[in-house]
Amino acid sequence: MPHHIRIMGWVFISGLALMALELLGSRLLAPAFGNSIFVWGSLIGVVLSALCAGYLLGGTLADRYPSYVGVCSAISAAGILVMALPSLTYPICNAVINLNLGERYSPLLAATVLLAPPSVLLGMVPPYSIRVTAKSFKQLGKSSGTLYALSTLGSLVGTFLTVFILIPAFGVSRVILALGVTLLVSAFLGLNMRLKVLVLLILALAPLAAPNIANHTLALATNNTQSTGVVYEADTPYQHVLVTDMNDSAHSTFIRFLITDGVLQSAMDLKDPHAAVFAYTDYFHIGFLVNANIERVLFVGGGGFTGPKEFLRDYPSVRVDVVEIDPAIIKISQRYFRLDVSNPRLRIYVEDARLFLRGTDQKYDLIILDALSSGFIPFHLMTKEFFEELINHLGSNGTVISNLISPPYGAGAQLLRDEAKTLRSVFPNVYAFAVEGPESQGLQNIILLAALRSQFMTKGDFKEVAKNVSSLKTRTLGQDVANYFVPETEPATVLTDDFAPVETQISPLVMQPLGNYQDSDMILKETMRILAIAVLISVVIVIFRAKRVVQRRLHEGPSEKGVNSK
Repeated sequence: MPHHIRIMGWVFISGLALMALELLGSRLLAPAFGNSIFVWGSLIGVVLSALCAGYLLGGTLADRYPSYVGVCSAISAAGILVMALPSLTYPICNAVINLNLGERYSPLLAATVLLAPPSVLLGMVPPYSIRVTAKSFKQLGKSSGTLYALSTLGSLVGTFLTVFILIPAFGVSRVILALGVTLLVSAFLGLNMRLKVLVLLILALAPLAAPNIANHTLALATNNTQSTGVVYEADTPYQHVLVTDMNDSAHSTFIRFLITDGVLQSAMDLKDPHAAVFAYTDYFHIGFLVNANIERVLFVGGGGFTGPKEFLRDYPSVRVDVVEIDPAIIKISQRYFRLDVSNPRLRIYVEDARLFLRGTDQKYDLIILDALSSGFIPFHLMTKEFFEELINHLGSNGTVISNLISPPYGAGAQLLRDEAKTLRSVFPNVYAFAVEGPESQGLQNIILLAALRSQFMTKGDFKEVAKNVSSLKTRTLGQDVANYFVPETEPATVLTDDFAPVETQISPLVMQPLGNYQDSDMILKETMRILAIAVLISVVIVIFRAKRVVQRRLHEGPSEKGVNSK
């Protein structure tokens, strides 16, 4: 194959790998740091900085050592680092979390350590390639323009291929492994014999070098459960999904959990599927205390469909609509969480909630907001404009229930204060309930109830109504309303589409979605795996260097004797 064709292929593949790596990086970091603007800002900034360094370093080395071996060495080294990413992510993210840098700078450091080295190497390829292909200064402009166009075209292909085909079909770790192998194979022909042997050794060790990070079963935040294995695992276009069963020894049952991007979403008792595992879902029924004649309910966010299933079972006259953006979640709920989509009183819409509301004229008596993305409520579902849109779809006595995670008071309750103030700017009355009790100052589910009803209800009013309502099926209603409290009002900001910094208010780091990222045994195993591979590679390098020294001495020996005999 002509050298210029090879060079064009190398440049194209390096551009493809670079964009694919950036997109895959978001999935590697999401279980540890969420999917916030800080994560994406870190990824983009790190890759751009690495490209800058790669362009400079590649151009400098190309002037000193202009050769095809130099180009292929950079690609091969990048391939090795890419293949190691799934193994490296686990201990590196754990180490960064232990530094307590916060939700802003933790993903920046992790992205730098994981993605900067291979990105620098891939950034070296275009300037290095220009130097070895340009035969004269007259052809420099054409060569550089062609190669940078190919690099950009590769990035475009890498973007669409990774997002629309590879991640949904194969999962993150397999794609990363394939990406690293592609880089190594593509550069193989341009390497010298020693490097070729090294590449072949690495390819042979590839299955050990890149275990699937997502296969590490998450240790859930409970003392009474023990994992019995992963039931289902997949990457969807929106998130990494894990279904796992846990042995709840305290209650002699098994609990099935739905986990997305490392954050618990839903749970079902396999022995008693109708039992509520998470207490906060019982609070969805409190809307009946404000409006006893609820006939139509909208759930924003499906998860394991715990709430919709409860309403369909407990209230035969209620019709339920659910808006869920990820179609894979619906299929998973059907298969693993006993969701019956054939129920004539249930309608499911696969769409973003705001787009759905803009396209329908349906009115609801109760709207329940229970949508989470990587531990955060999507900001556009927390703003004044969104709540104004909800009012347009509520009946005259309609209510909105919003589930969020916050302490009830204190500095950590800024998100709660902002959301409560935003709701008050739209609804006449807003009430708050702390699922674990207002006296508990830790993170917990906080239920906000916003009502169009103008008459204000006190804590006593809720207790009195709860005593006299026989149609509600939740057994803990009296205790639920007893957790009524009044959130602090200041300092607080009304969240808008223009300004809603919800990612800065509560971090998945504080919520500890990582589970067994704190598992010292797992960290030790991963570290030993990486060290073993590094030792094998080092041994091969030492053998080659020793062989080279021996050959050099054998070659120099006769010449020295010849000089001495003269």
